[in-house]
Amino acid sequence: MNDIEERLYALLIQEIPVSREGLTRDTTLEEIGLDSLATIEFMFQIEDQLGIRFDQTGTPPKTLGDVFDEVHAKLAEA
Repeated sequence: MNDIEERLYALLIQEIPVSREGLTRDTTLEEIGLDSLATIEFMFQIEDQLGIRFDQTGTPPKTLGDVFDEVHAKLAEA
């Protein structure tokens, strides 16, 4: 695991009442209580924290791994 993923876990835990224990890249956003609106809000918070912008088109992330992969791709573009 890298520093970016740890920051994302910390942000997630800060925003929703979920324990870090048991969270993996395969954990779905639905499993931790993020509906589509909450997922969008979480993505906006990531953008603000990391200074990146996600494409608003395309398939929304389904798992934490999807979120991490999108973040890594955006950071690599910068």
